[in-house]
Amino acid sequence: MRMDSAKNSAPALKPVRHDPASDGKGYGFALIVCAAATAIGLPFRASFDPENAAMLYLVGIALAATYYGRASSTLAAIVSAGAYNFFFTQPYYSFWIDSTRDIVATVLLLVTSVIIGSLAARLRAQNHFLQYKEQATAALYAMTRELASARNQDNMIIQIRHHAENMFDGTATLWLPLDTEIHCITHPELTDDLKEKSAAQFSYENAQSSGLETSTLAGARGFYLPLKGSAEALGVLGFMPRAATLRPDERDQLEAIASVAASALERVSVAELAEKRKVEAEGEKMRNALLSSVSHDLRTPLASIKGAISSMMIDDTLSSDAWMELLVSAHNETTRLERIVTNLLDVTLLESGRLQLKKDFYFMSELVGNALQHTKELLKEHPVECAFDEQMPALWVDGVLIEQVLVNLLENAAKYSPPDSPILIDAWVEEDSIRVIVADRGPGVNSGEEQKLFDKFYRGTRAGQGSGLGLTICRGIVEAHGGKITARKREGGGTVFSFLLPDGHAPDTMNEAAA
Repeated sequence: MRMDSAKNSAPALKPVRHDPASDGKGYGFALIVCAAATAIGLPFRASFDPENAAMLYLVGIALAATYYGRASSTLAAIVSAGAYNFFFTQPYYSFWIDSTRDIVATVLLLVTSVIIGSLAARLRAQNHFLQYKEQATAALYAMTRELASARNQDNMIIQIRHHAENMFDGTATLWLPLDTEIHCITHPELTDDLKEKSAAQFSYENAQSSGLETSTLAGARGFYLPLKGSAEALGVLGFMPRAATLRPDERDQLEAIASVAASALERVSVAELAEKRKVEAEGEKMRNALLSSVSHDLRTPLASIKGAISSMMIDDTLSSDAWMELLVSAHNETTRLERIVTNLLDVTLLESGRLQLKKDFYFMSELVGNALQHTKELLKEHPVECAFDEQMPALWVDGVLIEQVLVNLLENAAKYSPPDSPILIDAWVEEDSIRVIVADRGPGVNSGEEQKLFDKFYRGTRAGQGSGLGLTICRGIVEAHGGKITARKREGGGTVFSFLLPDGHAPDTMNEAAA
């Protein structure tokens, strides 16, 4: 798995340093402030007491302690005491002291300088530590915020690694369990490193740190922390510093990162499990609804077919008219059963995305004629009126599927309309599409039910029985063609089903041939 670097969002943490003068700058500054205090005081040596010159040195010592810490201020105190003795006490330009008063002043200067320097250095160290803690808190907050917005484990792993490496100088690694062993997700090559893998495996199995700076598997290059969840370890966070050592503050910060990372990973794990359970529950609900919906529709035609065949087999006194009546009944029920199975298969294809459109040019009169032929038995008690212009442009559609839409709508209209009530089929050009409607004079659709009619297994509140799949298939086919199907209440009673289909812009030769 390839993990790309995320965008930097938090500053790298500065280490807590207790000896800022160790690089030499602090010592140089101490000498400079002593020289400056001497240069300022010498011109006024004759006009004020030597004790006043001591104040200049105290200011310099305080500056050295404030900017460079204890070591710099201590050097400044020693040099200041010597300079004070050399330049401002009798005899001048000599370290010999004649007066007891000057001895006391020099000693007090040295002691006071050390005390002031120590206090200033301590305040500086405390201020530096507070700044470090503030940075660490801000970095953890940034990490927590970004992990909260991550929606999958891969993004979280990227963010955890990024923040750990951005805070410290080194390489962060994430180890997750696969079967019974731990594997490095961010750096797969480390999985084959026995020392590193052993340390990570130990942390995962025993829920405690191991590796660098610990007493367990200390020979490893990395410091490993378990990502503790509420019930068990979710993985391991490893960090390999470039300096080959870890400061105590870095260990504390890494433990905080591991805690935040574990909480985030557990949240995603719980969310994924909940989603899985939800999908399983929806699947079970769908299966139950399917069985409940189609069980009656499948049993009824099967029972009728079986009954007709049984009568024909057992009763040898049946007349030819009775035989024909039973055959017609069995044929009709077989056709009904075929439509139910076809609907189930069509729904499966639509939901799986495996429905392939085989488009060609078709005329509206051709599609409607074929649909009426398929439903002539259902529509024998309903006069059908076709109001569209037969010279309409050709449609670029899958003719078989559009015929299925018309068949389902006509079957729906015949099922819910009273005998002898008319059914209207109309179509017209609407911008770059063709609007097609099928209207009946049934009980109509209730308010708020217009879109629910197209939901799977929804039969509505109208009388009648069915699998609740016909209109769902209509919606799927129309939307697969880039159109939209709707239902509304018809003025004067009934329901109007309306859908848009793309205009194929047939060539003039095709339109002329149709004429």
